[in-house]
Amino acid sequence: MARLIYIPVVHSTAEMGSSGPAYKAAFVARYGQSKWAERSAEFDAIWRAIADAIAALNLDLKRVKLFQDSLPVCCGRETALVQDLAGRGSRNHQLLKSLMRNGAKLVGTESPALLLDEYKLLQTGERTEAQAAALLEARDRFIAAQIDAALGDDEDGLLFIGALHKVAKFLPERIKVEYLTVRGQ
Repeated sequence: MARLIYIPVVHSTAEMGSSGPAYKAAFVARYGQSKWAERSAEFDAIWRAIADAIAALNLDLKRVKLFQDSLPVCCGRETALVQDLAGRGSRNHQLLKSLMRNGAKLVGTESPALLLDEYKLLQTGERTEAQAAALLEARDRFIAAQIDAALGDDEDGLLFIGALHKVAKFLPERIKVEYLTVRGQ
């Protein structure tokens, strides 16, 4: 039996690409620089707690596969994408990079076509809840299929995923799902 550990993620501006600076500027304009600094410190504390919780699992990282929300299957460029985002300050991707350095294997997780559809949908002002829900379900089904194909019966997977996703309901029974317990931020 394989095991998949669900890890909830909080996306940072580093992961927003070209939209990140505009988001930060709008936040600072509305709430002030001190609130931004406070929010950044909270994000750092959350990611330290996640890293500590993963370390406490004492996993054999050579038997661990890493799956990341919004990381497309891209023919060997996945590691370069993670390194780029880690370099831009993404704590999520810095953690992935550290886990990879210690033996974990990164797996392309999402359909590039579905991610592009999501981006296009977000850019239109005509996005409906039904469209968003259908696209999220399609993404979750694809992610589940990737996990099923990549995760062997004697392996552990770490799925870094946003709270709206429901990947677990599309996984086969051979994959036992657990949720990371994060303590004391």
